Amino acid sequence: MSKIGSDGEKSYDACIDGSTWPAVVFCCTCHELLCSYCHEDHKYSQKLSNHPTVEFETVPSSSTRTTGLLRCAILQRSTDKPLGRHIVVRYGGHFNFLDNSSDPPEETTHTDHEMVALGDLLPNELKALKARLQRVENVFLTPNQSNMALALLALCLGATLIRSASSLPVVHLVPHSHCDAGYQKSFDDYYHSEVQYTLDSMLVALQQRQDRRFVWEEVSYFSVWWGQASQEERQLVTTLVEKGQLEFIGGGWVMHDEADTSVYATLNQMTLGLQFLNETLNVRPRHEWHIDPFGHSIFMAELYSLLGYTSIILNRVPDSVKQQMRADKSLEFMWRSPFSGREIFTHVLDTSYSTPALPAFLSLEVKVAMLVAICKEKLGWYMTDHVLVPFGNDFAFQNATKDFASMDEIVDAINSNSTAYGLTIRYSTLSEYMDAVLSAGVTFPSRGGDFLPYIACSPCEATLCFASSNPCGVADSFWSGFYTSKPAQKLLSGVQDASLRALETIRALSLFLGNGNVEEALVLAKNTSAIMQHHDAITGTSFTESYNDYNVRLGKALTAGDEGTSFMKAAILCSASPVTYTLSSDSVSVLSGLTEANIAVVVVQNPLPHDMLSYVSVQLPQDVCVQVLDAKMATVGSQVVGSMVYFVVQASAGGMEVYYMKKASCEEQKPVGDLAQFSISNGAIELNFNATNHLVGWSSPASNGSHSVEQEYIQYVERKAFLDFNVCDGTNVYTFVPQLEDTLVLTPKASEGLRLDMYINDAHNPQKLHTTITANGPLVWEVTQTLNSYLNNSIRLFKPLSSDFTDQYSNFVEWQTNIGPLPSDNASSFTSSFRTDLSTDSFVTYSNGIYPMRRTYNSSILLQGNTYPLVGGAHFDGASLQTTFSVLARRPMSVAAHGGIMEIMLHRRLPILFDPRGDDDSVMTDSVLLGFVSSVKNGAVDDVHVLGLDLLDVYQDVFEVAFRIINGGLQPQSVDVGAFFKLWDILAIQETTPDYQEVHENFKGDDVTVALNPLQLRSFVAQIKTN
Repeated sequence: MSKIGSDGEKSYDACIDGSTWPAVVFCCTCHELLCSYCHEDHKYSQKLSNHPTVEFETVPSSSTRTTGLLRCAILQRSTDKPLGRHIVVRYGGHFNFLDNSSDPPEETTHTDHEMVALGDLLPNELKALKARLQRVENVFLTPNQSNMALALLALCLGATLIRSASSLPVVHLVPHSHCDAGYQKSFDDYYHSEVQYTLDSMLVALQQRQDRRFVWEEVSYFSVWWGQASQEERQLVTTLVEKGQLEFIGGGWVMHDEADTSVYATLNQMTLGLQFLNETLNVRPRHEWHIDPFGHSIFMAELYSLLGYTSIILNRVPDSVKQQMRADKSLEFMWRSPFSGREIFTHVLDTSYSTPALPAFLSLEVKVAMLVAICKEKLGWYMTDHVLVPFGNDFAFQNATKDFASMDEIVDAINSNSTAYGLTIRYSTLSEYMDAVLSAGVTFPSRGGDFLPYIACSPCEATLCFASSNPCGVADSFWSGFYTSKPAQKLLSGVQDASLRALETIRALSLFLGNGNVEEALVLAKNTSAIMQHHDAITGTSFTESYNDYNVRLGKALTAGDEGTSFMKAAILCSASPVTYTLSSDSVSVLSGLTEANIAVVVVQNPLPHDMLSYVSVQLPQDVCVQVLDAKMATVGSQVVGSMVYFVVQASAGGMEVYYMKKASCEEQKPVGDLAQFSISNGAIELNFNATNHLVGWSSPASNGSHSVEQEYIQYVERKAFLDFNVCDGTNVYTFVPQLEDTLVLTPKASEGLRLDMYINDAHNPQKLHTTITANGPLVWEVTQTLNSYLNNSIRLFKPLSSDFTDQYSNFVEWQTNIGPLPSDNASSFTSSFRTDLSTDSFVTYSNGIYPMRRTYNSSILLQGNTYPLVGGAHFDGASLQTTFSVLARRPMSVAAHGGIMEIMLHRRLPILFDPRGDDDSVMTDSVLLGFVSSVKNGAVDDVHVLGLDLLDVYQDVFEVAFRIINGGLQPQSVDVGAFFKLWDILAIQETTPDYQEVHENFKGDDVTVALNPLQLRSFVAQIKTN
């Protein structure tokens, strides 16, 4: 039974029996108003007792009532135009019908239309009215409404009542519990010790008062609870969702980080969560709740508009920006994606996601006064008379009955004297708050850009930071350290994403459905990848227990994924043979068994939607050399360098190719050492080194001539915080706070020149780099340099694969750095700096690996404030805009650039007494690609990427395959889907949201060419049969 409260005088029709008794309920089946006496008869009637009713309170009115009839204010009997998703009942009897279109809402008054008595409607007319009202989700009531027919009927059909007591401002308390998917404890430990109690007690508390609400974000935790819940508990969740008391928001498996995550991994974790909610509860969130990630990426505006969401709630925008937003009332705005022009309504929490501080020892009167004062201040920061106030915190509501009860008395006290306090207060879901704000008739400002790097507290508050002698301010409170923290786990997470991508791609392309081991491996791989996108996982900010748990999860997922991939490859390749092969990603183990009497099989799979021509490398056991053969047993050119063998592979779009390895005698590798002033060249790129073996020059046709380029390794000794856990003063896993006077250059300077940090001390430079040429063609050229016991690098060129110098090997050099364990005597971060002769004041990073964001170096603040996340790559152009210097990376890290210098952070070690998170003693072996390339580039087919390819289901002999395609370039592209899926007959294709849940458009099976605008992401589900 729904209940309509009465605040202020309202007039209702009398009871159906013709008496003067006021009606107290409305029967949704009989469409009759009933007084309390008739209601009792109704309840005890065998035929009528199961009728749903809506209860309401009334106040006596002296106005004349029309007995026995409900008046329908605006039934338009002459049109079939559907009603919108909401009804807003305004003063004076105005009704507003709202939908999701951009058109202004339609308003109609009583007098514009025929007054139709609901009881006089013919059955088919009543049925038609019901159908039109089915889409109504919310009914807003305001005072002085004399006719309730549409509102009552909509409520009977499942709409949610949103009641405004008066024209007073409304405070919307949004109860929530922010549950990190690992942080101080592991995911499982958090669930068993805290989260399950929150979910259990929340369900109990919501039943105790119908006006209570709750919102839930992390689907990963809910999925565990759901798997253990009884049928009664599951039904209770369903009921509370249907009643609007419980709302699922966000919809992702976790609340993902926005700085270090890739588009692919983000889409995976969102799809996993949304599919679970759809399959279990048939619900789809419409509002994102991103309250704890450490800064916000522009990709979020693109992503959630593509998903069809209504709004997104942010919190951690730079504090100086938040203060300005408060001042000019722009905490709510339309966030515009510069790539597609899409916009999404965005709300920034004005302070934090925690409940306003109301100490329990204070009296009720004092707590009420405090909350009213806080809410009135907040109302002054927004453009409407509605304000969102979070009610919750980290792992809150483990005793939800108690937590609600303490707030209930405050809510009731305020509402009992709302006129005096000047506001009303209610529990709300995000939908209820957003419906109220978006129907307020306000035009919100529009803005683009992202909110990185995050500033925790600016200006410094000494009482918060305990650092009055060393205030934080904008100089050193930037959270740009976590872009690099725990680099080994970041790299391992990326490797696991690649393993997942290979697993789901091969499974989809081979239509390999139903094998238990493969399906289990896929579930584990998806879950692990999703968990790793949590904002305390990929960021490297978790504590030891959780960090170790993430590594265990990654290890298990990698093992299962590789075994599943190997099983499918073997089954596909050996389907016509009685011989069974076991494939493995552990090349060292497999190749250790090579003899003159056997061969090893190497299977290469191309996940791209176009043909691939590329070098691959395979690690060899010690003292083992191989000869590489193609599928026809013809020799393929290869070269062994150290413990790796390199060779070129060709594979068609989405295809698999087989190569073989035979044991061969090892040719002696003769390194050339004791070098000075030398060069290496692959025929397209020439690298020049000076007398101290420092890289100084680069020339190639692709770079429009010759350029100077110098590289340095820099150690930034960082300032320790006054308090170890303090995010507002000194360094930690979140922040990067170099102590300028202690910064060291670890490599010799090639020449005098500016650096990003003007105060670097060169006193500890070594005199000369120990350098060796370890490979000199015909496929690979390699130089190895040693700086000290924990730092060395290899510079690698490959023979070009195109005659016109357009392939990546004609444009890029591979720079591999081996670093660690780092010294533990200081808290330090280590960077690699590249100084070029290109003059520029700005540079470009790629948000989440795809979307370009131009950054301008701000010389009024220090290096850490000009440091941004590098995911995928970064570049800057020369003054002539003819040449670009680019760095491409395999894992997330930080980057800054200015005046022709680009600096990337490789590793960090922060031994802090009471905070073990930063004491990272890992050894990192990782590579980046460096390149001078022409800025004048037309769109190329390799700009197009498949971001996910998943086999969803099979119906008889028709398979459903889902895939996403993105154009990562700045020129329009078209993709022949049929060429990628050439083994199939495509029966039909549906364009969908990126999670494949909602269909936008249907295409015929023979219409398989997909047009892509620059940076456009499109998602599809194809129904296919094998040829």
